[in-house]
Amino acid sequence: MLRNIYQKLASLTFGIWLIAGVMLLLGAGSFSSGAAESGSINDLPLFVWLREAPLAASWWLWGSLALLALLALNTILCSIESLRSKWGKTGFLILIAPQVMHIGFLLIILAHLLSAGGSYKQIMQVEEGSVIGFPDGSLVGVTAIRGSVGQMGMLTDFSADLALTVEGRQLYKTARPNEPVFYQGVGLYVKDVAIMPRRAALIEVHREPGAGIALAGALLFTLGNVVLLAVRRGR
Repeated sequence: MLRNIYQKLASLTFGIWLIAGVMLLLGAGSFSSGAAESGSINDLPLFVWLREAPLAASWWLWGSLALLALLALNTILCSIESLRSKWGKTGFLILIAPQVMHIGFLLIILAHLLSAGGSYKQIMQVEEGSVIGFPDGSLVGVTAIRGSVGQMGMLTDFSADLALTVEGRQLYKTARPNEPVFYQGVGLYVKDVAIMPRRAALIEVHREPGAGIALAGALLFTLGNVVLLAVRRGR
């Protein structure tokens, strides 16, 4: 019986059904009335939101997490079975490329778990001369706020100059749209600025502890996929 359960958990068919289930739950959650009432999900770490949200609004996420946990287990068991059954019977690249993809996928899941528990996001209005405090007591100063106004009277470009203290030295960096400044693993994003009646900016302070791991996972997954396709095409 245990052997039968193990084989089902490690099967590719089970993994495909799990992926389909996650997609269905996420799709259902996107259109459910509970999702429409849960705008705060974008402003809180996922696990914090799940603790506070009613089950009527969060059921689809709980179901997705359960299926993703099974999918991670299926990925690990699938890799073990693949290595055990193909070791010494096939080429190295054919053997290892799918495992690299599996590792990348697991790293992406781990990254999202870290961010779900330890991320935070806060938007604040600052002016020139304002300071942003960090938990360790360090400060980031806003030294200048700039904006370019076009012929129609609308902003065409804007930025905020920030003063940071790194290893006892003061550095000056500029945050622009889609070009954040990173300090102590925290991203400082300038979202908007106002020129009149006085210069002010909306700064988003955003921490994603799993960002680096997610990037590594995505690179490994892509690498494994490219190698596998290249080897199969070369046959």
